[in-house]
Amino acid sequence: MADWSTPVLGDPYATFLAVFKDRDLDGATMAEAPTNPPTGYIRWNVSLSKFQKWNGAAWVDMVLSAAGGGTGGTTPLGTMSTQNANAVAITGGTIAGLTALSISCDLLPNADGVRVLGSAALMFKGAYFKDYLVVPVGVDKWAP
Repeated sequence: MADWSTPVLGDPYATFLAVFKDRDLDGATMAEAPTNPPTGYIRWNVSLSKFQKWNGAAWVDMVLSAAGGGTGGTTPLGTMSTQNANAVAITGGTIAGLTALSISCDLLPNADGVRVLGSAALMFKGAYFKDYLVVPVGVDKWAP
């Protein structure tokens, strides 16, 4: 690690090249623990997996914009943010304000064989399940 407070005017000429080379290496690798870094020095904190900036007294976490590959947020995102679109697991919560819902899959009953999706007064796309599949066969006529 380089000491960013060197070289100074009284240092031997023979050490100047090594000092500058060490500082270049620190800057190019975003050294995690530089000695006397200048204000504004940016490092990658490997153990915390985040960028930090030296403010002259302490390391401050950096917020990355969405355009820069981050979220622009200062708090971690929930587990939904790390799921693939083809493998989403939702284990709680409420969906509100839907005007339509399209399902493209098999509807499987629970272990007890019951899946209530509507009634004759409030149907699910013209059909519903009760103890059996009910489908429309005419105006106000239903067949199990």
